[in-house]
Amino acid sequence: MEKIRVNISILGKEYSIVSQVDPEYIKKAAEYLDMKMREVSQTYPNITEAKIAVLAALNITDELFQARNLQPSGGEYEKKIVELTRKLSEAL
Repeated sequence: MEKIRVNISILGKEYSIVSQVDPEYIKKAAEYLDMKMREVSQTYPNITEAKIAVLAALNITDELFQARNLQPSGGEYEKKIVELTRKLSEAL
């Protein structure tokens, strides 16, 4: 797969990303990061961009961890499937 250059903007600064990843995916990820960094910037208007980036990264990491914790593990899925199968068998 060939590498493609994608131009993105984060906090008003332009960046050029070279990747094999779908350009629309990169743009959506950049838009999300820009949004999160703007939220931090509005909450803490007097901190540096580096600190804004770190706080935004921590917020995004927290979202990721929460999303992972909400999803049952593979073993939990199996237990639920077995239980639902048992209930269905009893009902039939």
